[in-house]
Amino acid sequence: MAERSTTMLGEEPAPKDIESMDALKVAIVEQLRDADVQFPIKSKGQLANIYPKGTRKACLYKGKEVSLHDMIPMLEEKDFPINSAGDAAIVLLGKCDLDVVR
Repeated sequence: MAERSTTMLGEEPAPKDIESMDALKVAIVEQLRDADVQFPIKSKGQLANIYPKGTRKACLYKGKEVSLHDMIPMLEEKDFPINSAGDAAIVLLGKCDLDVVR
């Protein structure tokens, strides 16, 4: 019998958590496309101009609600360049916990 898989986060995420994360990814992609953002995004500074302080979309990071703008400093240089809206969503949400996304 196969053993139950585990993730680095501990318990496997619930389908509801994955649906929430996917919905936020879609919202980010739609925002970037609607704003006609030009790619590639080459730096944290450029991304911070796209997602200024007060950006409404947020998720939990280490148990605390964090806006997309506030997640930008958590990114690493290796995350750049960001070549598409989908890549931006993946990079940003890579800093979110899976338990709650808004």
